[in-house]
Amino acid sequence: MIISGIVMTSRPGRLKELRETLDAIAWLDVHFCEESGRMVVTIEAADVEESIVRLRDLQELPDVGMAELSHYYIEGNETHTEEAHP
Repeated sequence: MIISGIVMTSRPGRLKELRETLDAIAWLDVHFCEESGRMVVTIEAADVEESIVRLRDLQELPDVGMAELSHYYIEGNETHTEEAHP
């Protein structure tokens, strides 16, 4: 399993709608959210390909301003915990 940390923002005035959408996604957890629309979420995926698809799915949601990979963790292989942008 791959767990990826994602930094996101909502489009102006669309935070409530985005939170409702994100709360309905089974493979995503919201960990931090500000009234300004900035948030940190994690996504879970079976492999790298699925993780990339899920990030792209988030980026294409209509209420998302931006969504970028911050870090990732490959479960069962602690030597592969990495920051996405060193």
